[in-house]
Amino acid sequence: MAQVQSVERTLSILEFLAEHPEGLGITELSRKMELAKSTAHRLLSTLVNRGYVEQKEENGDYRLGIQCLVIASSLLNNLDIRSVAKEALHTLARSSGEVVHLCMQDQYEVVYIDKVESEQTLRMYSQIGRRAFMHCTGVGKALLSGISKEEVDKMIEEKGLPKFTENTITDKEALFKELKLIREIGYAVDEQEHEKGIRCIAAPVFDHNGKAVAAISIAGPAERVTEERVKEELAKEIVDQSLAISKQLGFFKH
Repeated sequence: MAQVQSVERTLSILEFLAEHPEGLGITELSRKMELAKSTAHRLLSTLVNRGYVEQKEENGDYRLGIQCLVIASSLLNNLDIRSVAKEALHTLARSSGEVVHLCMQDQYEVVYIDKVESEQTLRMYSQIGRRAFMHCTGVGKALLSGISKEEVDKMIEEKGLPKFTENTITDKEALFKELKLIREIGYAVDEQEHEKGIRCIAAPVFDHNGKAVAAISIAGPAERVTEERVKEELAKEIVDQSLAISKQLGFFKH
């Protein structure tokens, strides 16, 4: 397929500048691209006029402009998280042999938006579109760990902390202590808090703004998803995959 040289060069300028956020002078940029200064200047002038590149007043160097952020934000905001997460969900299902979920928060409830079935028998009621409370599910607690104390207070005010099993957290301060731990270790565990006999491990998924926009989980019978297995095997797997999804959404972990 024929390529347009000026477009190729323009895109190369943007890629070079992306690699040098501190900026590049026209001499260095021309040298790196093996271009005449006059050609580089013409292309840069067009990019500056359109807002994709800006020139620093103090030294005349060029760096990426705000219009690049506008384009990037549009792409990131329109990513279908189910498509982005699909590979990670299947990877977790294969490695764990358990059922894997992808969930989002809506009106202080978790909504199951995708699911990869386990090849093993699992007596667990879960289906796409199902809703559940946040305080008693792994995915719910993972999502709560990423929001402010005021928002958690609001959730408690609206939804309460109803008890489902003897392990359900029904005390506000206990919940805040749990969320603090989740932020420290990077994952949440549902210790048979929603359904007796089912243990679940979950981790939050972050977008390019660092906001927890979803959560993924591995769930299975407590005799199979043991506390030991969660700590020694599943914790690393789910954190790794949640980070992989987050990176595709533009998240950068400092």
